Amino acid sequence: MTSGLLAGRRVRLQAGEALRVGRLGRAELVISQDEQMAPVHFEAAWDGAVCRLLDRSRRGTLVDGKAVAEAAIGDGALVVAGQTHFLLRLVPDDQGADLPPAPPRPPPSRELLAARAAALAALQSEPEPLFALLDAARDRRILTLLRACEEENRSLFDGVAGEAMARAAPHLVRIEKGSALLPVLVNEGWGESWGVYLTGRRPLREVRQRLRRSLIVRDEETGKRLYFRFYDPRVLRSFLPSCSVRQRSEIVGTEIGGFLVEGEAGEVLRLGCG
Repeated sequence: MTSGLLAGRRVRLQAGEALRVGRLGRAELVISQDEQMAPVHFEAAWDGAVCRLLDRSRRGTLVDGKAVAEAAIGDGALVVAGQTHFLLRLVPDDQGADLPPAPPRPPPSRELLAARAAALAALQSEPEPLFALLDAARDRRILTLLRACEEENRSLFDGVAGEAMARAAPHLVRIEKGSALLPVLVNEGWGESWGVYLTGRRPLREVRQRLRRSLIVRDEETGKRLYFRFYDPRVLRSFLPSCSVRQRSEIVGTEIGGFLVEGEAGEVLRLGCG
């Protein structure tokens, strides 16, 4: 979904099964917030080779700007039902398939490999729901991974400017239990300042709203508004411990349980917890 309160949410179409999308419980994917959507608005089915869309409403479903009753739709198709927009993407089952190789780097040291293994174990065993806040400017592979994965994710930047700055923006992604994305992020990005991890029981949109409050700061001397790259672990691990209780509360609010970031030696630091 690319619009509405659920923007950023991804749903996999299972081969041989139909997914009904609508406003009420008869649909498998329910979007109750969209009052312009029919109880069951459209149905999408994937047979492993072709995706077919069937309009089941009296209000019409648009595919690439044209009303359709039934159509085969391909990669990149834009579907509009009610006031909600959908983007169809065909991605390989293998998370790593067709992704550009990581930029050439020296082989990780034995210490870094051990630190990554420990970090992955800690993150995978975290009892609270987990998010990653990733800086796409650090490595072009980050955005490619996010566009290929199924995890719900959104840039912290909004609007047309946000789209234009996608490759330099911070992106929030919800990491589901058993995620195939998490090992890739840790095994390639831990120790490279790709971003930070955080916990929170609120939906992604609420966690994102809280994080967006820290994007802009004001310079005390000049009064200028500046972007604050708090999602760089090198910044956060120095900044957050220096905050007062009130300042820390303004940053994490009730939406964020705490941050887990890489230390200078690759260890897992827990910040703002408790």
